[in-house]
Amino acid sequence: MTGDRHDVVVVGGGNAGYCAALAAREICDRVLLVEKAPEPWAGGNSYFTAGVFRCAVGDLEEAVGLIEDADDPRLTRTDLPPYPEDAFLADMRRLTEGRCDPELAGVLVACATDTLRWLRARGLRFELAFSRQSFLVDGRHRFWGGLYLGTVGGGKGLVAQHRAAAAAAGVEVRHEHAMVELRRGAGGAVTGVVCETPAGREAVDAGAVVLAAGGFEANPMLRAAFLGPGWDLARVRGTPYNTGEALLAALDAGAAPYGHWSGCHATAWDVASPPSGDRELTNLLTKQSYPVGLIVN
Repeated sequence: MTGDRHDVVVVGGGNAGYCAALAAREICDRVLLVEKAPEPWAGGNSYFTAGVFRCAVGDLEEAVGLIEDADDPRLTRTDLPPYPEDAFLADMRRLTEGRCDPELAGVLVACATDTLRWLRARGLRFELAFSRQSFLVDGRHRFWGGLYLGTVGGGKGLVAQHRAAAAAAGVEVRHEHAMVELRRGAGGAVTGVVCETPAGREAVDAGAVVLAAGGFEANPMLRAAFLGPGWDLARVRGTPYNTGEALLAALDAGAAPYGHWSGCHATAWDVASPPSGDRELTNLLTKQSYPVGLIVN
């Protein structure tokens, strides 16, 4: 099976995949992003988020330097506490109960703010998350929790802006290209990917392959295997296309399993929701409070 040749192939079309593709395009000529889902399902799980980004900021002025509308009249009535890097790192350690990798968490925390500046320079637009992370107290918008910035238009806006940025940068995107195999050379090195497409199997050679295809949360069998009994019955709040093939292919190629496989990000969800994500309501199906009820675990 022979394939066409690209400098970099990115597997997965969510926020991580588009970031990787944009970064690769700055130093490479031919960058290809392959996405399993059809185009109407573009964006992976990023589409179903609120589009918020956690990063360290020193004060309101620094946060305003990252947003689209620096003339928002609400800014004169906004209190935004500093969120330094040490507080960000402490939150990572607290919420993971000390499981986060110290080196990787340190890179994330140190680079998060500059990454937002980099994305902004590539056309992504940010705003303060007034509706999500602030309360109105005595006429002032008081932010809390360190999660201050989000993309204009939430997750839907994030994906639309990424797609526009990729098109402007000359990144090729192919939908309905499900990676089913990593191509490997004689010495075992990864040399490309094999994708299942509507026209059959297609091989793509690459100088480098970046896997950004998410987890296995839409695969009932893998949920039950790694999260435990009953998890095969869980509803999926996002894309039905994150079924773990990229992870399994990486393990088959010799990658080391790492991290916390028996836990996940889960949230209270509308019982009447569809089995997988609703493209219109996205994260609005979250149920964070029940004013006239009790939440029972």
